[in-house]
Amino acid sequence: MVMLIALKDFLERQRDGRLYWAGGVVLLLLLSALAVGFSRQQEVRAEQKVAQTLDYKDWLSQDRRHPHDAAHQGMHAFKPDAALAIVDPGINPYIGGTIWLQAHRQSEVKFRPAQDATGLQRFGDLSAGWIMQVLGPLLVIVLGFNTFAGEREQGILRQTLSLGVSPLQLLWGKAMALAMGLAALLVPAALAAAIAVGLGAESGTTSDALMRFGAMAVGYALYLGIFVFLVLGVSAAASTSRVAITVLLALWIANTVIAPRVLSELSRVWQPSPTKLEFTKELNAGLKAEADRVWQQAFGTTDRWSRDVPLSQWGRALQLDDKASYAIYDHHYGKLWDTYERQQKLQEWSGLVFPLLAVRAWSMGLAGTDFVHHRNFTTAAEQHRRVVQDLMSDDLVASADPLGNQHFQYQAGPDLWAKVPAFHYHPPSAGWALRSNWTSLAVLIASLLLALGFAWAAVARQRAL
Repeated sequence: MVMLIALKDFLERQRDGRLYWAGGVVLLLLLSALAVGFSRQQEVRAEQKVAQTLDYKDWLSQDRRHPHDAAHQGMHAFKPDAALAIVDPGINPYIGGTIWLQAHRQSEVKFRPAQDATGLQRFGDLSAGWIMQVLGPLLVIVLGFNTFAGEREQGILRQTLSLGVSPLQLLWGKAMALAMGLAALLVPAALAAAIAVGLGAESGTTSDALMRFGAMAVGYALYLGIFVFLVLGVSAAASTSRVAITVLLALWIANTVIAPRVLSELSRVWQPSPTKLEFTKELNAGLKAEADRVWQQAFGTTDRWSRDVPLSQWGRALQLDDKASYAIYDHHYGKLWDTYERQQKLQEWSGLVFPLLAVRAWSMGLAGTDFVHHRNFTTAAEQHRRVVQDLMSDDLVASADPLGNQHFQYQAGPDLWAKVPAFHYHPPSAGWALRSNWTSLAVLIASLLLALGFAWAAVARQRAL
């Protein structure tokens, strides 16, 4: 009986053209977004590879110079574009992907693509993820808004129930019909995306990328399932098809337009983060206090770079100064990043009411384009900066004694520059991403159960009407 109901509804949607026209537009957009994303990714990766190679070559080809000067030249770390960025670019366009590894300072990520974009950027990127999150629910609404309300208006629903069909069979049959329609459109797009992800994955990471894609697809299936039962429930509860589509469009607007902006602001109120000026002021105060303590303990003064510290000790002073700053940077940046993650978690839990917030976090997390992955890259780049800095300071300390007060006359050569390894970032595994984003998956499952309960209650009332 469930299958008969499903086949009957599926054939009706084929006859009235909604499945072809509405679904065809979404499918075309998905394939176009994948093609554009794949092309952009190949271009970005080629640019990053050349830039990283030339930057390290510049480091190795330095003339003989003072190690402190070399540390100030530093080098750059480029964040590799994740394979699944073609599906969901996440926050990458807004947060940048290049860090200058300079002496004495933990730098921020620079060169955000959104800075060069037009005002249309605030509407989002045309990516497969954005289409699924925003247009996916709208497609479900267009296909299913009159599932129950339309049959009630035509008198078909009463006849169906009089034949002994239970409300549960009716619900599952119509849900299966919607699922069949969505699968006919989205499975080909999913296969195309899987091929693109596999082709775009770096050597040795193909299986990990496909595992991430599979988990992402499960999340989107849950997300669309929520709207399948929500649409069926509203259609069963509404008095007419016009009322049903009005209510559903209002819910769609609340979920895709209003909720992301409102919850973003509310999360900042509940978990306030400092302004850039406040953060910099607090960071500099912490650095000065720790430097004063270290200098007082090592040299008996807090007057930095004064005559109380002979030039022969400046290499050691630089070394102590830098090492003392590491814990301060870790504390302040860690505190700031923890605040950002708590804000994100608050938005994820709001997915119980607005599923877009949960699926967005799940999609970015599995794509490797969320803040947690960005933090992992930033931490790896900072560790490399400290390797460069420590090697330069260690060389100054080792060369200090025989030079006496000739600190600034010392020059190192290519042998020292070659001790610094090239920066290579290895993103975390799919298992790590799953563990980091379990909250989003739990919220999606809970939302699906809530939608199913609502639909079941609404359809069960049809026998009493």
